[in-house]
Amino acid sequence: MKQMKFLLVALMTVLMGMSVTSCMNGDDNTIYTGPAFAKCTNYFPATFELANGQKLVVNELSMPNLNIGEIYFFYYQFDTAQQPGNSQTLDVTLYAGSTPTSISAKSNEGPEELREDYNKANAPLYTFNSDTSTQPGILFNEYLVIPIMYWVKVESTDEKQKEELNKHSFILTYDFTNVKSGDTTLELTLNHVIKDGSEEGVERNKYTSTYKAYKLDRAISDFKAAGGAEPTKIIVNAKTNSSKNSLDGAANSTWSETLKTN
Repeated sequence: MKQMKFLLVALMTVLMGMSVTSCMNGDDNTIYTGPAFAKCTNYFPATFELANGQKLVVNELSMPNLNIGEIYFFYYQFDTAQQPGNSQTLDVTLYAGSTPTSISAKSNEGPEELREDYNKANAPLYTFNSDTSTQPGILFNEYLVIPIMYWVKVESTDEKQKEELNKHSFILTYDFTNVKSGDTTLELTLNHVIKDGSEEGVERNKYTSTYKAYKLDRAISDFKAAGGAEPTKIIVNAKTNSSKNSLDGAANSTWSETLKTN
């Protein structure tokens, strides 16, 4: 079996400001290649909406592979000689080897209230908010998109590797018991939870990456109920350890951003 491919290179190329980066090779090359974080809005033709409202139409995709309303990540291309890059709708093709992958958080990954016995971190992230190209970002002013790097065990088969990855959850939690009237800072915690309590001593000494898009409506609603005000700033905390997969010696890492108000 080929060794599992860790996605650090892909992670480091993405600007979490949700803009795309041109991969044009010289002035004579009119092919534009870039990454997209986009919401699926139509099955056929497959249509995705970027944060700026621009529509990407990918005619080669089939309907069963998509879920309307979910956030997807993929690389796409189009010829700037045939379509202006600022067109409201672009007909695009998928970059070689790229497939739209849903990054929407699972229903049990929050945001939700903190429960010490269920969704509190029992493992660190490898890193969080390490530099400007891998920071989280707000999408459509309602989704928090987080690039996540974490420790995993490398298995001998694809099936076992899938089982290993499925043991990892990334749960966004909040505790508003101390929110006071008029508070405007929404504070969340990203918890890496590994559900394999029977596997004491499992060696997780390689790291991989993923993305998660968390819809913030429930957290914002609960925050307003607790303090009576709209949040104007969001803070996300996480435990990180780039030396080993252990909370012992883990650091407290934080990211923050101003939120737009309606």
